[in-house]
Amino acid sequence: MTKFDLKRATKISLICASLLLASTEIASAASASSSKASAKTNATVTIGFTLEPVSLDITGVAGQAIPQVLLNNVYEGLLKVENSGKIVPSIAESYTVSTNGLVYTFKLSKTKFHDGANLTSADVVWSFNRVLDPKSTAVLPTQKQQFSTIASITAPNASSVVITLKDRDNDFLFNLTQRGGVIFKAGTTDFATKANGTGPFKFGNWNRGNSITLERNDSYRATKALAKTVIFRYILDATALSNAILSGQIDIMSTVQKPELLSVFKGRKDLKISSGTTNGEVTLGMNNSKAPLNNIKVRQAIRQALNKKALIKTAWAGYGLEIGSFVPPTDAWYEDLSKTFPYDVQAAKNLLKQAGYPNGFAITLDIPPAPYAEASQEFIVASLKKIGINVTIKPVAWGEWLDRIFTKANYDMTIVAHVERSDMSIYANPNYYFRYNSAEYQALIKKAGSARTPVAQAESLKKAARLLSNESVSDWLWLIPNLQVVKKSVTGFPQNDVGDAYSVAAITKE
Repeated sequence: MTKFDLKRATKISLICASLLLASTEIASAASASSSKASAKTNATVTIGFTLEPVSLDITGVAGQAIPQVLLNNVYEGLLKVENSGKIVPSIAESYTVSTNGLVYTFKLSKTKFHDGANLTSADVVWSFNRVLDPKSTAVLPTQKQQFSTIASITAPNASSVVITLKDRDNDFLFNLTQRGGVIFKAGTTDFATKANGTGPFKFGNWNRGNSITLERNDSYRATKALAKTVIFRYILDATALSNAILSGQIDIMSTVQKPELLSVFKGRKDLKISSGTTNGEVTLGMNNSKAPLNNIKVRQAIRQALNKKALIKTAWAGYGLEIGSFVPPTDAWYEDLSKTFPYDVQAAKNLLKQAGYPNGFAITLDIPPAPYAEASQEFIVASLKKIGINVTIKPVAWGEWLDRIFTKANYDMTIVAHVERSDMSIYANPNYYFRYNSAEYQALIKKAGSARTPVAQAESLKKAARLLSNESVSDWLWLIPNLQVVKKSVTGFPQNDVGDAYSVAAITKE
């Protein structure tokens, strides 16, 4: 062999060796990638909650725990609300609305129940008639009220449903995404112990007092769930729940009852703290019909005397959002009104003087047994004392709060979180416990309710929110965050609390 041939042979050998090594690395990487993907799609994810359902009857038994585990996971409605707050198709693949806003036509997707039966328009009609039946006591009154605007529901064919309303209802589409809008198989009788839905998960088993297990529905019509199994683990005690994620028993701690509990998780390399949004506005309620709070300048003075940023830091460990209104960021009509009456002690004193109270006055603050209220009370007392308002704290049990304050409006001030979505209409009721009676506000809410487009609705509600803020009907201390503790290996969990469901189809872990 010549020197040239030897050199060429050596080069060829090196090239072959390199190719062999490269192919080995590619195969190894592909194998690792495949294993990683397999781990994700075959994962078991365990989520810790505090409150366990007492039944599986999603439309007949009250409490958030039932829709939390079943809605959008096992059961579905025609539509669903995404974690961003956007309403999108679910069982209905599309829908149209008539120009007068009264007739909704839904085209159904090809869907099967978990028992293998095809879903048809007859199932949809049956499900809504069950809710609308005035003689039925099997459905919660709140569900009946939500759909009280329905005049008729018909099925032109097996894949279409037409719902006609008595009056325009801009909450109708959202209501379809909640528990009252769930579609059942026609003729279902056992709602309490069985759950035959259409969702991305099938109901697995219920170990009462411990957990509920969901198993992936591999025949699901749309994108399949990522995790194979999801376990809803119920641990009532806050300390025990914290210990469960610290010890690796659970992957997500979905409920942080008090933000001061988060300190133990900070700095952990295996955990992350998630702070999403909710609909929970912590509200300083003021009795607008009772002196001195019937004076707009007094209410404005109270707002300017409170440093919200410092309050959030003191009462809620710095977690929370200043909003300045009754509207969360997930609503289309949200505006940041937190600077409408900024913290200014001297300005607050001047407003009291203009209102005829240069030396201040005495007032009572009723505090229900809620962590956010109890954590805020001393800060509010100290802040209002700086402008001459002497506040007496009065603890009240929830029973008394509901009777004396909520029902009879026999109070000065109180603190409570309002968690309902799109609930600005409560201020249009002069008999509501705020006792706010404004023809201008009532007209704006009525206009929003009959708006022909979402844009027109949002514009009316923005004006209504500005009016509430300008007149300082209440003070909105902060928006409660949705705090969760999550393993860093877990992805796809719902960060925001925007409805009844805790959707788990996108959750997985490596």
